[in-house]
Amino acid sequence: MKSIMLCYNLKGTKKGRKIGMLGSFLGFRVKYVEKEEYSKTIGVLTGLKEEVAEEASREETAGTDNEEITDFEEEMLVMLLADNRILDKLLFQMKKEKVQVPLKAIVTAKNQNWTSTALYSEIKREHESMTKAEQAGKKKEE
Repeated sequence: MKSIMLCYNLKGTKKGRKIGMLGSFLGFRVKYVEKEEYSKTIGVLTGLKEEVAEEASREETAGTDNEEITDFEEEMLVMLLADNRILDKLLFQMKKEKVQVPLKAIVTAKNQNWTSTALYSEIKREHESMTKAEQAGKKKEE
């Protein structure tokens, strides 16, 4: 299995090209996901699963408790890892090159059945929660 990086809202941008080069250099197959593909499951986009009827994928994403969105504008990276060490290398290189994408996720057995929009909703909510906790911690230190 080859590592795969799904890039959202990065196609044609300077940051997107830089991330694509870093990913390719590290052995990722880089895929820029188009908005028309957001309704496909992560498993389908990464090649882990074959495309099935739309009803089945909606049924599987129902457990995410996210409102049904069909689009998003924020940048996001979703990675299927052949080797966990590659993630550390990617994050190190992104930091070194000063390339930030706050919304990142790893493909799991659970989220591979989610659509891109369902995964976006979940990691956006988690990111906001972590950011609030981090800010609250900083205020306590002051």
